[in-house]
Amino acid sequence: MGVDVVTFGCRLNAFESEVIRREAEQAGLSDTIVINSCAVTNEAVAQARQSIRKLKRERPNARIVVTGCAAQTQVRMFADMTEVDRVVGNDEKMRGEAWRAARNAFDIGTSEKVAV
Repeated sequence: MGVDVVTFGCRLNAFESEVIRREAEQAGLSDTIVINSCAVTNEAVAQARQSIRKLKRERPNARIVVTGCAAQTQVRMFADMTEVDRVVGNDEKMRGEAWRAARNAFDIGTSEKVAV
């Protein structure tokens, strides 16, 4: 399995999701689901949380990474979700280094979830 990106929010997020997928795949991530979140409404945040829980049930071995505006504004909430393996800050999500760091963290089994 490669990298799947689930996008919430605006057209900018849709564009950025394609860049995120490419950067994450080039970093060597596999069997990973990236949630590119939106914080415009509480409903958008709730939908992201619901999606995370559903995706983890459907693909229990996949790693789940949350990024985007909601991940930036509600870091601890997402990091505290047992289904979430990593939170990548909004400022970092377009950088290949952030995705290489995520891969390295997964490879060594670090318990630190937050890269904001």
